[in-house]
Amino acid sequence: MSTVINFVALVIGTATVGCTGWVVADIVLSKRWSRTWVHTRLAPTSPLVTTHNADQDSTIADFLDAIARDVHSGFSLTLAFVNTADRFPNLVWWTEPIAVQCMRGHSLARAIADTTPTNWTPDVLLATRTLAVASNGGFGIATALEKSASILRERDHIARERIAQTAQIRISTSVLSWIPVVICAWVLTNQPISRQFMFASPFGAMCLVFGVVFNVGGRVWISRIARGNT
Repeated sequence: MSTVINFVALVIGTATVGCTGWVVADIVLSKRWSRTWVHTRLAPTSPLVTTHNADQDSTIADFLDAIARDVHSGFSLTLAFVNTADRFPNLVWWTEPIAVQCMRGHSLARAIADTTPTNWTPDVLLATRTLAVASNGGFGIATALEKSASILRERDHIARERIAQTAQIRISTSVLSWIPVVICAWVLTNQPISRQFMFASPFGAMCLVFGVVFNVGGRVWISRIARGNT
């Protein structure tokens, strides 16, 4: 009878300490995350820093917009691609093989067809398909490039929103999954009766196994939800 009472008290005490730790950590981390979020978006930056970041973080959407501007200026699509590729060194891993083919006299469509897609992301694939279709000529080449750039920016915006909205979920999951482990380790270290129950009895071993399975399974499940099953 005393063993059952001790076990019930242990469960209640562990749950109480765990809930208290989660509430405190949730409040502290939420405030810290909010301060970081506001500071990142409202902190003043110098024009020099902004220009440097813009050069380093040029996206594929910016690349397509630059090509569209050159096409509006009267350049052919192939020449616009080659000229723009020189201004985006961060995309050279994608644009250089195609630009080399174009400088050898091939059309943009032929150069894209002869280029092996190596480590191309979905955004690069979309941009490449748009360029291949636009290279066939016709009216609205620049408009097609601008539409694809708009789609890529919308994708990036959605991805960033998903990361921001799931940040609190990931923090809470980490706290909720580690607090029981720490409390269990502390209890087993300081209470011989708990060690005897957990390792010497079938019911204790079953509780330990189920606890580990639920903890790991919960972390994996929440991680998949936060990533959007990607």
